[in-house]
Amino acid sequence: MKFISLLTVAALCFQSCGQKSTNQESKSSSDLTEVYEMARKTNNLRSLLIHRSGKIIGEEYFASFPSDSLEHVRSVTKSVMTTLIGIAVDKGIIDEVDDSIVKYLGKDAKGKEDVTIKHLMTMTSGIAWREVMGNMEIDEWINSKSPLKYVLNKSIEDPPGTSWEYSTGIIHLLSVILSEASGMSTLQFANTHLFHPMGITKVKWQLLNDGYYHGGSRLQLKPRDMMKFGQLYLNKGTFNGKRIVSEAFIEEATRQHEPKGFFGSKEGYGYGWWIGGDDNVRGYMAQGYGGQTIIVIPEHEIVIAMTYRWKVSNQMAVDQQREALNVIGASAIQAILNL
Repeated sequence: MKFISLLTVAALCFQSCGQKSTNQESKSSSDLTEVYEMARKTNNLRSLLIHRSGKIIGEEYFASFPSDSLEHVRSVTKSVMTTLIGIAVDKGIIDEVDDSIVKYLGKDAKGKEDVTIKHLMTMTSGIAWREVMGNMEIDEWINSKSPLKYVLNKSIEDPPGTSWEYSTGIIHLLSVILSEASGMSTLQFANTHLFHPMGITKVKWQLLNDGYYHGGSRLQLKPRDMMKFGQLYLNKGTFNGKRIVSEAFIEEATRQHEPKGFFGSKEGYGYGWWIGGDDNVRGYMAQGYGGQTIIVIPEHEIVIAMTYRWKVSNQMAVDQQREALNVIGASAIQAILNL
């Protein structure tokens, strides 16, 4: 199953906002009781947190999962990674997102002069990659002696900016670029400029075999800290009144960037974020393998974070990702709006 199919499911959640309740939805109570009752019956769900208008209105942990435990957020890492690039641009450490990757990766990126940082963030680099559920290329890549060279040795199939392909390996190049530009490891940079300023002090992040932190996955955060990250975006780059990343970057990160018409007019991909909604209500989502999810619906000041057990089969991971969006679907959104 390709990741693109998840976007369609996500859009159903976003489109439910502002719609009149159907007969089925009318069963929703004025609080979140039914939402959490459904959550308790959901296989492998570990946490569900709901934030609206400046406060957490729902928080529960399941299957004896401790609230302060670190959770593998999987591909939610991609949204964090692109944010770090935004911070680096704000600080002048990286000149601009339209810079060629050769500027930071040097001769290893020879032949890819037309590929920019923006192309990496929007997954439109044109670099050959095949990543679907069950595809072994990602395992081969992550276990390679040099994951960086593994990606850079691949050919360019399409002119940069003209095609879209989900790629953890291509997003990983952002981690290398950040490290080379800043002189800091990705984790050091994140702790200094993102995590610690937001009160996020307990994190883990996996190093790959060539010494760079995994730019596309393997970050571990507490569920409450996932919520904080969603709040950062909801608040247009500030947290507790402190500017972390520019509002201009947040706006760019959460608008549709992939080639026109690839997903359709109402759904798309930004800088590591899935974009969905209808003409009236827009939202965006970070989601990782197995259902690790952050959803932001700015119009209603809603942030939702949820985590699942991620060491599961590929099919179970797909099922959980779908189930996550069912748990926080139309009835849940309506219950939140009723509060």
